Amino acid sequence: MAKPIQMPALSPTMKEGKLVKWLKKVGDKVSSGDAIAEVETDKSNLEVEAYDDGVLLQIVVAEGDLAQVGAPIAYVGEKGEKVEAGSKPAAPAKAEAPAQPAEAPKAPAPAAAPASGGDGIPVLMPALSPTMKEGKVVKWLKKVGDKISSGEAIAEVETDKSNLEVEAYDDGTLAKILVDADQTAQVGAPIAYIAGKGGKVSVAAPAPAAPSAPAAPKAAAPSPAAAPQKSEAPAAAPRQASGEGRVRASPLARKMASSQGLDLAAVHGSGPLGRVVKRDIEAALAQGPAAAKKAPEAAARPAAPGSRPAPKTLPISTMRKVIAQRMSEVKPGVPHFYLTVDVEMDAAMKIREEAKALESKVSVNDIVVKAVAVALRRSPKMNVSLQGNTILQFATADVGIAVAIEDGLITPIIKDADQKGLQAISTEARELAERARKKALKPDEYTGGSITVSNLGMYGIDQFVAVINPPQAAIIAVGAVADKAVVRDGQITVRKILTVTLSGDHRVIDGATGAEYLRELKNLLEHPMRLLF
Repeated sequence: MAKPIQMPALSPTMKEGKLVKWLKKVGDKVSSGDAIAEVETDKSNLEVEAYDDGVLLQIVVAEGDLAQVGAPIAYVGEKGEKVEAGSKPAAPAKAEAPAQPAEAPKAPAPAAAPASGGDGIPVLMPALSPTMKEGKVVKWLKKVGDKISSGEAIAEVETDKSNLEVEAYDDGTLAKILVDADQTAQVGAPIAYIAGKGGKVSVAAPAPAAPSAPAAPKAAAPSPAAAPQKSEAPAAAPRQASGEGRVRASPLARKMASSQGLDLAAVHGSGPLGRVVKRDIEAALAQGPAAAKKAPEAAARPAAPGSRPAPKTLPISTMRKVIAQRMSEVKPGVPHFYLTVDVEMDAAMKIREEAKALESKVSVNDIVVKAVAVALRRSPKMNVSLQGNTILQFATADVGIAVAIEDGLITPIIKDADQKGLQAISTEARELAERARKKALKPDEYTGGSITVSNLGMYGIDQFVAVINPPQAAIIAVGAVADKAVVRDGQITVRKILTVTLSGDHRVIDGATGAEYLRELKNLLEHPMRLLF
């Protein structure tokens, strides 16, 4: 009778192993003690030995696949012997994808929304940020009976990040308002109905304003798989219509894109079903001429010229997966670790004073943001984010800046901060912070990035520990620059010291990786001329 070769437990914490390669092939003679396969565990790569003599009859787990500890990976028996049908296990589980990872909140298909068969077209509460679950209608910009054109703003909605306008996607007349001002509605719920020419709405008023149970369970944090698509994939597939591959866009957005020579295929849509709307065109135009350059043959290309490189999706190794599991057992959620270093800022402060003499406003935080971005570019292992069972490796150095607002905190993103000068970073940071406090940021301005800078130095705080903003993998906490006594060449001297603390996500970043990054950051801040090269 054929005997199974099982996936052994090659380490105390091993729950599954990945078949790296087979050292024997079907039909080869095998002796007890022979190494037949190489397996990747959570600790190292080890060989699996046979415990019986015979012939390798069948390989159950192919190279690159996973198998649970104790599961058969192959069968050994006499030559010509057949493996019994009942003894063949089901295919081993591949990298355990989380059960249907939560997607970014998205509106259901508009065609299915009207419940009564009336001719009303629903206006749905859109997902205006990756973490948005419900929105509050601040005010209606149109009243019942007003004529509405596709692409026209009809309401202002308060999200968990900022206040944004909701646009109509059809022409007609505003026939019914379901959610009054100061009321809330779940993402995807109807907030109003538009009637076509002469059309009437006959719907049983759905009551979206009261918080209702979501249609499907959602993750507490932003969806791992969906968040990067919103912030990093400029040519996301969901924007295309199902039939002809046409980019979904409102008429107003098409008109604006056409007049500005903007390629719609290169614009990320934030409307329902990935539709490109007015605010997306405005955001694309704000990025400059490179983003606005029209590309007639864009449909045949994966990305438009001048677009930012998309992040790479890397498979998570068995070792990294177990580290993530073990760290999450000790510290549920995002398992933080902390590293602190003192930085001498004398040289950096001189640059700030020189900039001030030139009537250029450059703050300590601007210098830190620049250094954080350059260090990130030089430390690619830090520029990552855990997305389910994969690791997202970013190709750009986008840095978040924590901004305190009346209702809490938001982190606008300075994109490509490593490529920008201090004056450009200073101007952009002030402009983003000002609009953040007015709740006027667009979704693409506060999503993305892999690291954030949180600075409490202006409050006189010397040192603190910051909490990571998922799905980012790290955050830098910056205190005040203060005169402190240090020992140099056996002598006590006074230097301007800045204390910097790194909080890292231990599921994807190890302590040594974080330490190397902090060392690079310290060198850049202590020798700021290196920021120019």
